[in-house]
This record gives sequence, C-alpha cells and structure tokens, in this order.
Amino acid sequence: SCVICLEHVEEKLSYQTMVSPNCRQAWFHQGCIQQRVFHAGLLFFRCPQCNDREKFLPEISFLGIQILDKQPAWEAGAGFTEMYRRQSRCNTSLCLSAQGREQAEEKG
Repeated sequence: SCVICLEHVEEKLSYQTMVSPNCRQAWFHQGCIQQRVFHAGLLFFRCPQCNDREKFLPEISFLGIQILDKQPAWEAGAGFTEMYRRQSRCNTSLCLSAQGREQAEEKG
C-alpha cells in the first residue's frame, strides 16, 4: 500500500507508482509524493518511510518530482501569527514582577 494515502499500489514501477530510492521498502503513488512535497516544501520534505533527506531529495528529483523551495504549507499565511507575537502584559493569576503586570522585559 502507498505509505502516504494507504491505498493499493501495484508493486511494479510505472508513471503512477514509485518506490523510495533510499530504503526500497516504501511504495507510493507519484501524485501522493508530489502533493507531499508541495505541502512540506524543501526544508521538511523527506522519505515518508525512513525519514532520510540527504539521499532522498536528489534521487526523487531525478525521478521527476518537482521540489519547490518554499515554506511548508502549515507555516504559510497567518497560521502561526499568534505564536510569534509577544505578550505585552503578564496574564498569570499571581504576577511576580516587581514592576507590575504592564512591565515587559527585553528577554522572556
């Protein structure tokens, strides 16, 4: 079965069927691996079976999968905006800052 979508995969190489060039154990659909690289981007794309990146990237590119140098889909847009914003006020139930809740430190 395809290690990405878990659907049936013929165990022979074709335009729609690929095997991982690294571990030779992972079979997947060409469309599934292309979708995976589209969502993961260059930095997070790796073999879905063995998690190797160094050997997998050049080999999969040689097999015709287009690898885009872009941010992963889960970090694009406003999905992580809240995470990167610093609080300007202490919101614990008991603030221990000597300067009070409105004091913001340079670090932390």
